[in-house]
Amino acid sequence: MSSTFGLEPHNTVFQSEMYALFRAVRLAKESRAASISILSDSRSSLDLLKRPSVTHHLALQIKSCLSEIREEGRKVRLFWLKAHVGTAGNERADELAKQAALTKETADYDKVPVSYVRRKIREGTVKKWQARYESSSTGAVTKVFFPDVLAAKRILRDTVLTPAHTQILTGHGGFAAYLHRFHLKNSPSCVCDQSCEETPKVLP
Repeated sequence: MSSTFGLEPHNTVFQSEMYALFRAVRLAKESRAASISILSDSRSSLDLLKRPSVTHHLALQIKSCLSEIREEGRKVRLFWLKAHVGTAGNERADELAKQAALTKETADYDKVPVSYVRRKIREGTVKKWQARYESSSTGAVTKVFFPDVLAAKRILRDTVLTPAHTQILTGHGGFAAYLHRFHLKNSPSCVCDQSCEETPKVLP
């Protein structure tokens, strides 16, 4: 007998492993067998269940179910099984897991990991940041070098900026076009070509 089910794409591997254990323990409770052994290759899940105090919702449900089984005078034991060593049952479980991943049917599990929520909030924040950056009437030169705010953050985070860098990236420096705006230079033209403005802005 086997049972397959899939979780949502946003669920983590750990959630999947814990949910699989939960379903196995629930099946054990529904059966009337006097002694049951459950094998899992998820050491992290089993280690969590060993702790005297847990807060993970699935761990709480599993421990509660195990207690109920034992209160009935039945024995249930959980074992760790090393993965990818050719154990027939474990290899079969991996095959079923791959099949389940290809189906659209999902399990009755609606929990969302905090990491997913954080990522979605971050994506929304970056999207608003990008829109505000693009619609701004300032920073035209900077936008030429860094059209994407997230890419700019990654680059500048690991860069030690010098005054020269800042002048080039902003266009605010000793350039004829910039100085001419403030009447500090008679012409915005470049000394090398009078038909071109002296500016760090990249020409198309």
